[in-house]
Amino acid sequence: MNKIIFLFVSIISFSGFAQGEANNWYFGRRAGLTFNTNPPSALTDGQLNTSEGCSSMSDINGDLLMYTDGRTIWDKEHNIMPGADYFGTNGLDGLNGDPSSTSSGLIVPHPTELNLYYVFTVDEPHHDNANAYPNQGPADEDGNPIPFYTDVESHFVPQDDDGFNNGLNYTIVDMNLRGGLGDVVPSEKNIQLITYDTSNLEEVKYKASEKITAVRGSDCNSVWLITHFKNKYYSFLINEFGIDPTPVISQVIPNIPTSSYRRGAIGYLKASPNGDRLLVAHFTTSYDRNSQDVGRDGSVYLYDFNNVTGVVSNSQKLVDNCNPYGVEFSPNGTKVYATLDDGENNIYQWNLESTPISNSKFKIQN
Repeated sequence: MNKIIFLFVSIISFSGFAQGEANNWYFGRRAGLTFNTNPPSALTDGQLNTSEGCSSMSDINGDLLMYTDGRTIWDKEHNIMPGADYFGTNGLDGLNGDPSSTSSGLIVPHPTELNLYYVFTVDEPHHDNANAYPNQGPADEDGNPIPFYTDVESHFVPQDDDGFNNGLNYTIVDMNLRGGLGDVVPSEKNIQLITYDTSNLEEVKYKASEKITAVRGSDCNSVWLITHFKNKYYSFLINEFGIDPTPVISQVIPNIPTSSYRRGAIGYLKASPNGDRLLVAHFTTSYDRNSQDVGRDGSVYLYDFNNVTGVVSNSQKLVDNCNPYGVEFSPNGTKVYATLDDGENNIYQWNLESTPISNSKFKIQN
């Protein structure tokens, strides 16, 4: 059960998929799964190799279109799209995601243009990159360049990171390019969306957390792209005119300080099947960067989401004093789940029809 839920939260981050669009999953270390067979069967032709966030997209008939780790995009023939090749012949020419970001890449269909797809990326906001700002990291607390990242053995630039905290970006893929195999539109690559206070230097250094999800708008011809940073949710509207770069900003509890990053940025954000609620895992609010000790002070929160206005409201704490990572809604939207460490690794369920919801916590498996 825990493996099934982990796969689901890792792959599906858009609640508005049409039938067939989520039929093929590529994830992990060259792993894959297709739902075009009954029962579902393994796919062994994938080229993706990542430990965290990734996204796959198929057409309405269930035929693969592309998949990504947030840095590179592979087409349906498992070849790299020339416009999104992180280790390309022209140097670092990929997207601005990160292999250690919870939701490194998320593919979202354009709501009205059938040949266009948005690839949203969120970087891992690393304190060693923040130490180097505005220069390339990693750096120590005094801003002096260092060869490796301090909290991950032998991780270095460019293999594991590009040395910058890139925040939230989007890239557009046009499936009419390369004879139907698709490629990045050069003028629409790594376009940054602002999810921070540009007058606050600490926020500029980190820019975003590792959380993104997408929700179908109330009119079914629009999409909301939602992300989180500190104590604010940023909702970006996508419609027939494209993406509005001015987000709807909702300030809610809790506040996850940048002093807890990079660990405080970890954890999934998911939307309910009908798009009226959000569920989030905040891994921690405290992280000792010297000892690398993570405080067991994370939490899982439930919110209301208005898919007309983009407003996030009604904070409801489901659990705290833990380190959660994965969260998900049940298919009918009446239950929610979280994978977390509260002294042992457990999967919990809550019933959204209970009052109060927090008291319905039920351990499924450890």
